[in-house]
Amino acid sequence: MQNHEWKWAYLAAGGAVFFILLIAFANQAMDGMSGGYAVMFVSFFLAVTLVAVSLLFWSRARTMDAILEGQNLLAHWTYSAEDSLASAGREFFEYREANRALFMVVGGFFLIAIVLLLIFGGEAGVLTSLVLIGAVGIIALVAWGAPRLVYSRAIRASPEAFIASNGVIYREAVYPFRSFLNRLEGVSYQDTTPDTQALLIFSFIQVVGLYILRPYEVRIPVPGGEESHARDIALVLG
Repeated sequence: MQNHEWKWAYLAAGGAVFFILLIAFANQAMDGMSGGYAVMFVSFFLAVTLVAVSLLFWSRARTMDAILEGQNLLAHWTYSAEDSLASAGREFFEYREANRALFMVVGGFFLIAIVLLLIFGGEAGVLTSLVLIGAVGIIALVAWGAPRLVYSRAIRASPEAFIASNGVIYREAVYPFRSFLNRLEGVSYQDTTPDTQALLIFSFIQVVGLYILRPYEVRIPVPGGEESHARDIALVLG
């Protein structure tokens, strides 16, 4: 399994260097009031963003290297093609339904805003409504396409899970327990049900804004016969 996180870390770092050089160029070669200040402001914002992205992928890459080297490895599970495909299908369905519900809520707010603008906004309201309709279309496309992209990646990825004391790798994606803008909140074990196999559920918190925290879960299927081991892992990490 290759560690592709380093590639993204280097690309983001290279982009940050480019925009830092662009700031220096704009400062020396452009008149500030003729666009130089705007170029420097946008370049500074993009440089800071790319530095943050590079640090994020650098942390992920180091964690993935450590796990693949076997450091503090708690479990390594390999799934059959049938189990992996079935799991990817369930995750696709859950992701699609969650996106559909979210789109209905967001789309409803947009629809109310569009109606109010058309009624009370006059000519400017019509133009703004057209922009909002375009935004709704983009949101709908993302809501429809994102689960399919994730599913496509999942069925191509190696059907393996690595669980260590510092993070997990599932289908070639790494999830550090503590990294830049990301931390593990808890681990729980979900027993087998008539519809699903046993799961180890890793609950994370991601910082997506100054005061905005986004919780998310990584649900790793537990192979048959590994249920007791999975419970022990949940106790150790949870």
